Amino acid sequence: MKTLIKNGIIIIDGIKRINQGAVLIEDGIIVGIYKDYQQIEANSVIDARNNYIIPGLLETHTHGVLGHDFNEYSKMHLEEINEALLDEGVTGFNASIVCESHQDTLTLLSAYQDFSPDNMIGVHLEGPYLNLKNKGVMKEEHLRLANLDEFNQYINICPKIVAMTIAPELPGSLDLINYGNNNGYVMYLGHSSASAKEVLTAQEYGAKGITHLYNAMSQHLHRDPGVVTGAILSDLMCELIVDGFHIHEDIIKATYKAIGKERIILITDANPCKGLPDGEYQFSGKNVVITNGHATVKETGRIAGSTLKLNEACANMMKYCGCSIDDVVLMAAVNPAKLYGLKQGKIEIGYRGDIVVVDDNFEVLALVNQGLIKRNKFE
Repeated sequence: MKTLIKNGIIIIDGIKRINQGAVLIEDGIIVGIYKDYQQIEANSVIDARNNYIIPGLLETHTHGVLGHDFNEYSKMHLEEINEALLDEGVTGFNASIVCESHQDTLTLLSAYQDFSPDNMIGVHLEGPYLNLKNKGVMKEEHLRLANLDEFNQYINICPKIVAMTIAPELPGSLDLINYGNNNGYVMYLGHSSASAKEVLTAQEYGAKGITHLYNAMSQHLHRDPGVVTGAILSDLMCELIVDGFHIHEDIIKATYKAIGKERIILITDANPCKGLPDGEYQFSGKNVVITNGHATVKETGRIAGSTLKLNEACANMMKYCGCSIDDVVLMAAVNPAKLYGLKQGKIEIGYRGDIVVVDDNFEVLALVNQGLIKRNKFE
């Protein structure tokens, strides 16, 4: 089965592009990238009509969509999440789960081991070894100090775990960061009151990233440098929620200038209410109110995740920072793929056949997922 996406501007890897070319996918794998594609035969063809042909986006931090919560496992809901994310151009995602009791977490992880859709990269544990002072919407009764025995139970019951967010300043955290990194897990720093020095130390122990930079962490203060300062000084990858609500537009622009496109990973940190009408919902044991697309805890007004789509985050990044579509592909596809060691996120021979066609506003016009046409507005 061959699928050809032709007549578009190919954004290969955030650096190289072909201004008028085509991509051929066979049996779910990219097998050809062409400048001259007139004689290429295929079973299915998408004419991109001079729009952009980009690799599928990777959403590495989201908690659900359409009322489906990754903390409430359901095969049917996972399939619906998988399908809904295609509308955003997402062809790979992590199931991010928030803190529960140890036993409830084991039960939940056991279910994920039984089934996950093809586009699910893995499970991201956001906690439970987080700082109570930076809990965000986490259930504080389940926040605790790092526990290697617990962590081993988690990874043994669910090999699909790929990442964890941890506060590095807590007792035992550095040893767990080191252990996780040495065993192939992406260890993020977040929900933390760490100093900049503690962030840099955690990097030496194997930390690889910062969870939703600026949110639920110590800040960039001139006499008290915190996690944000450490992020700037470090080489860590930095998640960024670009909805103009979590982070002011000027801060997004300053971050892009200070950290650079090579270290930013665009995420949504979406709560499960994304895609639902304005109203009151439940998330992480809290009453969450959605008003004009902004999610806050009813009782405190605290931000409770986003309702952002990843393609919207890409469009916003271009708007706020004046960066190119090549830069955005780097931040939303290439960088996360590199961090997780995936043969995705680039248009490259031998990589998974995930291709999205977008316009100047980052609207998804067509999408090929593992060689199969899943969206096509050109028909």
